[in-house]
Amino acid sequence: MKLAAMVIACAMTCAPGAGARGVEAPMAAEDSGIYAEVVAMLEREAAGQLTRHLQKSGKLRQVSVDIRLDMSGRSMTINFGPGYLPGPEGSYDELFLQPMASSLRFFAGKSGLEINDIRFLFEGRSLEDYYPEDLAVPMRSERRSAPTSALVSSSHGYISLHPSREWKFQRPAPLGLQEDTLSPVYGDELQALIEQRSGLTVHLARSRSTELHPESNLPWQHMSSRYHLKALFPDRTDMWNEFPNSPESAREKDEDIRARPNYANHLGADVLISLHSNGHDSAAIRGTEVYYHQAKPQDKPLADSIICSMRELIRAQPGYQTFPVRETSNQGIHGENRIGKMPSVIVETAYHSNPEDVAALQDPVFRSASMKGVEKGYRLWATGKACEPLALQPLPDIEVPLQSSRDVNVTFAGNPQFPVVLEVGVADCDRPGVCTPLKTTFNDPSAPVMFGASCSSTRPGTVRWKVLIRDADGVVAAPVEFTQACVRS
Repeated sequence: MKLAAMVIACAMTCAPGAGARGVEAPMAAEDSGIYAEVVAMLEREAAGQLTRHLQKSGKLRQVSVDIRLDMSGRSMTINFGPGYLPGPEGSYDELFLQPMASSLRFFAGKSGLEINDIRFLFEGRSLEDYYPEDLAVPMRSERRSAPTSALVSSSHGYISLHPSREWKFQRPAPLGLQEDTLSPVYGDELQALIEQRSGLTVHLARSRSTELHPESNLPWQHMSSRYHLKALFPDRTDMWNEFPNSPESAREKDEDIRARPNYANHLGADVLISLHSNGHDSAAIRGTEVYYHQAKPQDKPLADSIICSMRELIRAQPGYQTFPVRETSNQGIHGENRIGKMPSVIVETAYHSNPEDVAALQDPVFRSASMKGVEKGYRLWATGKACEPLALQPLPDIEVPLQSSRDVNVTFAGNPQFPVVLEVGVADCDRPGVCTPLKTTFNDPSAPVMFGASCSSTRPGTVRWKVLIRDADGVVAAPVEFTQACVRS
């Protein structure tokens, strides 16, 4: 805690000076030791995680870890020494490296260093350098001026282990909440919202049938995308069976990761949105995150729009005003985002390994708000609109002649969901009981939002009005006040 306090204070007061080990931005020489300690702490944490990961796969070795921080870019580069190079089996360890990135981002934040993007190198080279053909980003599909379809991929689902043929869910459930069965419920909500509000045809990567899958005798809706696509396209093994000769017991997990964007490419979908709940060994890590692939930076505006809109919608709900939602999207190396030829993002709605997030994930209010945020973020991006807070413009004080009225136009910034409700309340009235509050609903986004300020009395007086608007999704603009004076003409 002392180190964290020192780093936070330094981040606020340090002047430029000599560089520190592992930190690319300049800083005062007397503070370089503090940053070096933080870097060393992060290196020890990363090395420990990697050692445990290798031990689980039967490999006993120690791999060096070097971390460099770019303070100006709020980024981190992690370079692994000899002895660790993930390959195609295991999808290049994305299910290990992404949680590592989350934990290092978390620990850096606790030390006062805000980190957004994390890049992994292996003996100074990226995975793309080692596997240029397999990890090449496919040629991007031409973006249509009028999008027509989306693929919603709700992960993960049952796979069959080899050679035992035992059926297992892909994700752990440390607190009893199973992502494999939870995510499709979120996908159903998002499908309805995109079809209703964005006007797209939505395809699902997993079956929602309650009938039994004949091969496993388990519910179809609990099966992975791999099996859904196998049933739809039995001859397209290139879509769902990319590693038939892999020695990995859980090779179908790798096939399932690739099957989802393969399906999006087959459909020619305009956007691929993958829904997950996140997980981590540490129960302290929590919150909402959105990822785009580091080799597809053109997808970042979509990811940023979605995380911004999710933050607006989630925090508008009672009880979720301070729910942790990242300020910006993050780079990642997820296969789902890389393989899709269309704009592709991964939405990590919350952490199923954190008790508070688990409670939120099971709350229909949170589910609805988070998915409304995803749809709104997509819609704003698709129509070229910026995600910005709902805010009322100031209203000038006015004078109204006795026994007459005048219209007051209410203007605002942001993108409210109509219908919106305008509430005009009494902040102060010189004759209590005479001033009457007003509530009006506006259904047409193209029509002006206004109300009539009247003075029906025969005596002069003043009233201080407090005005706010509330949209259909519960987003409320901070109220503004103005004074109305009833005067003799």
